[in-house]
Amino acid sequence: MPTVSVNVTYTKKLSEIDKLQNYILNSSGLSAKYQHFISEVVMLRLFSVLETSFSECAFKLACGASYRSGIAPILLHNCRSILDAHSNMLTLGRRRPTIYLKWTRADFIEDSIKNVLDTRDSFFLHITNHSLVIDEMRMVRNHIAHGTTSTRSDYYLVLTRLYGGNPRLNMGAFLTSKTRHTNSNIMRYIQVSKIIINDITAG
Repeated sequence: MPTVSVNVTYTKKLSEIDKLQNYILNSSGLSAKYQHFISEVVMLRLFSVLETSFSECAFKLACGASYRSGIAPILLHNCRSILDAHSNMLTLGRRRPTIYLKWTRADFIEDSIKNVLDTRDSFFLHITNHSLVIDEMRMVRNHIAHGTTSTRSDYYLVLTRLYGGNPRLNMGAFLTSKTRHTNSNIMRYIQVSKIIINDITAG
């Protein structure tokens, strides 16, 4: 029986997201500039939680862990441990080993797992289903973290997709404002992250 469990990942990651949600809720009475700052820090941490959820779940499934439903994943190569899963994803079936695995976009995730986990399995199907919002969150996170010309261009693309134009919102206002919707974008990202983690671990 495998000693790794995706249920542990599910429980741990949702607990971490609940803490981030509490930071947002508890900051609602602060002035806008502090709400903006807190929301940006929370967004950075939130995407990190999501990213590590993808990698942890993939490694554990590669070791033979079942989904929370009890269903077994479809494996192309059964790994002996988390380290073995990581090593095989770097090297197996590749003409040249890749330097590192990437988990921030659906196509990156597909490339990371493709020779170990069957991409027709539930894990990657759910990643595909959520790929647009994952990519949206990635672009928002990148602009907070790097603030370059290219990340700004991607951020403006997010604004255009969401609002049908480019309102030139600064990041803090984008994350916290409820002017256009009853739910702020940071709360939407928190909620959808819980849904994604639920889906990829459920089977």
